[in-house]
Parts: sequence; structure tokens; C-alpha cells
Amino acid sequence: MIHSVAGLECKSHGGPNRAEDVQEMVFWEDIPKDNEWESPFLKKNERQYMTFESDGGNNIRMSMETVLTMALAMGRVLVLPPSQKMYLLGKGQATFNFADFFPLQELAEEHAGFDIITMEQFLEETMGKTKDMKSQKIVFPPDNKKTKWDGDTGFKSKLAPWLRSIAVDPNWDPNHCIATFPKDGDQQNIDMLQQSMSEILKEEGDFAGKMAFEHYINKPTPVDASTKDRLRELLAQRKKLCIYDKPLQEASIIHFHGKSKAETGGRLLVHFYAFLFFQDWHTDLWMKRFVRDHVRYIDEIQCAAARIVHAIRSSKNSDELHQFDTFHIRRGDFQYKKTRVTAAEIVAVAKDEISVGNTVYIGTDERDKSFFDPLKKHGWKLLFLDDFKDILGDINPNYYGMIDQLIASRGRTFFGCWFSTFSGYIHRIRGYHSQTHNPIGMLPDHETNAKAYSEGRLPNSYYYALEEFKTRMHEYGAVKQNFYSREYPTSWRQLDLDVLEP
Repeated sequence: MIHSVAGLECKSHGGPNRAEDVQEMVFWEDIPKDNEWESPFLKKNERQYMTFESDGGNNIRMSMETVLTMALAMGRVLVLPPSQKMYLLGKGQATFNFADFFPLQELAEEHAGFDIITMEQFLEETMGKTKDMKSQKIVFPPDNKKTKWDGDTGFKSKLAPWLRSIAVDPNWDPNHCIATFPKDGDQQNIDMLQQSMSEILKEEGDFAGKMAFEHYINKPTPVDASTKDRLRELLAQRKKLCIYDKPLQEASIIHFHGKSKAETGGRLLVHFYAFLFFQDWHTDLWMKRFVRDHVRYIDEIQCAAARIVHAIRSSKNSDELHQFDTFHIRRGDFQYKKTRVTAAEIVAVAKDEISVGNTVYIGTDERDKSFFDPLKKHGWKLLFLDDFKDILGDINPNYYGMIDQLIASRGRTFFGCWFSTFSGYIHRIRGYHSQTHNPIGMLPDHETNAKAYSEGRLPNSYYYALEEFKTRMHEYGAVKQNFYSREYPTSWRQLDLDVLEP
């Protein structure tokens, strides 16, 4: 039975059993009216498709959010890539699909204007109907009209190039342009968007330059501001709009390749909210709510994290909930070597924010636990996911990293690693929580910090590396390149403004 994505059902996943323990993990809202939204570009009498090639690691989530929101914005059927090996995953399971991590079936069921299908379904639906973009001749899938590509290593070498040959490539590079969606298909709206961009680029000052970020520190643009004002803040040195215009609107299939090839656009290693811009501010908030309320880990993962958080909070002989602090310490094959600091350096950065004697949960890919001895010697009581194997049960070990993220998000104080999209998502979840009045967790001083939270700032969130960015989450800042280095308050700030209006 399909349940509401906006709910969280843990009884069939081994608990926890107390409603308050389940509720602690919930950062999303149940807004039934949001499910009625449809793209102004949705064609009722024609199925249009969007295909894509996925990224890897924690970027699986980032790319999933981006392609979901783009398909929704375009009113297109989203075609999932075949199940395949994914970077940093593969413990006991050969291949994965996005539905292994996100409730995609429920998501499609709940939204009137959205449809998700498998690659096999897409190939069967379009068999004998697709044309090569150059020759305009009917072409069939490679390997003698093969439709089942799950787990097939030929996806990248055979099927992906074929998809590129039959589809329109928008040639959108997130580093150089903003994916822009007008209110509707009226050319007048497209002209207005271009005019706004032209006027911004002619303005005095440095809004389109490297110092643009400085203009917005603790000065957020209102979420219901004019198109021009909202666009100005999103620029991040980009000087071009990639508009979903008439030719793209008419294309039967659009394909995003996800590779860094200058001749065909850029890799979609970007947060959806840093790339997509909507002329209508209501649509902008709706899309951000859609991701908050629906694009979250499946119940099995959420509930496992809830059980462990409950165990940590109940570890003292007291009726009071036990607070704990958290880290995400990235140590594995991370390309940014300057973030590989020593444990002593981590203690030095965090000791003023986390008191001696505090319980500290550490999410990490470091297998040698002796690395953390300096944290123990400092006087922190350390906990790791390994300490809760009895609570985890027989859950898929490929979920461990996601469980770590959710547990870390509930710490009173959190320290993450700059450049890590894994740490970044923990910050975003904490941002989502900061916009609610959930009294459990890292917000005992919610009322004291009401102004900070209304601006999207996170006073209890830090970076242990790079140290110069330690308190960056304490400020409001506009998105900037490199987008993936961190998450930004615009993704969680005041998302419910228009649904709370009378």
C-alpha cells in the first residue's frame, strides 16, 4: 500500500515505536494542495521525455534533485537510467537505481503533473518512433533493439551515446548559465526575462562579478521579491540565461549527459536551487518545498536513524532527553587534500563549541578508530554507527552513510567538512529543521535565534575544515561558485511563505 510521502511509517521497519521519536526525524511538511501543481508546459495530449546520465557518490542525491526538478518544471516524463554500479556503493548489491534510496513511486503517485518511468519502459514506449537528430531516420536501441539494460556495462558505451543521438541536448552548463523557466510559453515572458538580465548586467557595481556574494551577506533578498531582484542574487558570476524556450518546449526528448564536455554543456554537479530560476516566485517556493517535502530518503533509512537517535538521547538515567553533538569527518578518497587535517586540529577547532564530557556522534568513512583518540583524550564521549549494530539489524549496509547523515543532522552542535556534499546535505537538513518549531534536537534556543533562523542562518553549525570557513553557516549568503562546496540558506529559508498567507 502506498502511503503519503509526507508521512513517516516506522512500525514495519523495526521502530522506533514512540511517535515523538519518529517525529524527530521529520523536517518535511504535509501540504496536500502542493500535489495539485502542474507545469505550464505540460502537454496533456503528448508524452514528452527527459533522459539523463547520473553522477556518483553523494552526488547521486544532488543530481537526482536537479533532474527531478527540471523534469517537473518542463512537464516531462522523467526516465530513470538503468540500475548500475554507483561510486562508493556496492556492498552486497551489484547495481542500484534511484528508487533504492528515494520514494519515487510514492512521489509520482502523489503528484498530478509528474510521471517517472524506467529506461525499459521508455525504450518499449518509443520503439520505432525515435529519429536520429541528424539524419531524421528512425533508429532503434542498440544491440538488436535491446530494452533491458539494468546492470549492463554497455549503458555508457552504447545506450548513452544512442540517447544523445535521438534527443535534444539543451547545452546548459550550470557554471555559465542559469536554467530559466518563464511563467508560461508566452514569448513576452521570455523577452521580459532577457530584458531583466540585460538590465542587471548593465548596472553599476559588481553584482555579476566575483564580489557579488559580498553584497548579500546577512542581506537576503525577500523570497517574494521581483523577478529582477531574485535573479540578481542568483547570478554567481553567470552572465547568460538558458531559457526553456519554444524549440526546447517542442522537443519530444531532452537528454542531459552529465559529462564535462565543453561542446555539449556541463556536468550537472550543482544544487537544483543554484541552477533553476523561475520567473514566478510562487513556483520557486513550490519547487523548493517539493524537494524538502518529497525528495527525501526512504522510510527504512529514516527509521533506522530515528532508532539510533532515540538510543543516544536515552543513554542517561534521566527523564530528560540527552543532548548530543555531531561531526561528519571525511577521510577517504577525497580529492581535497587540504581538508585531511589531524584529529588534534579538529579538537582545536571545535573545543570552544563542544564542552568536555559531551556525547559526540561521529559519522565518518575512517575505518581506523585510533585516529579519533585525541578526541577521546580531550574528554568527549565518542559514538559511531558501529556502536549500534544491534539497532541497525539487517538493514542494507549501503544505507549506512545516509543513516549517518540523518543522525548527524540532529546534533545540538554540528561540525562538517568544507567541499563535502555529504556534510553539505547535513547542513541543509538542519536548515529545514530550523524553520520548524520542533523542540527536540539542536534547537533548544529556537526563540533566542528566531531572527537568525528566519534569515536562514544556522548558529550551531560549523566546519572543522577548512578552518577559515568555520562559521560560514552563521551568515546568510547568496549562492556562489563552486556550487557544490556547501549548501545555501535559499534552499530552506521561508519556503512556506505563500502557503501560510491568508
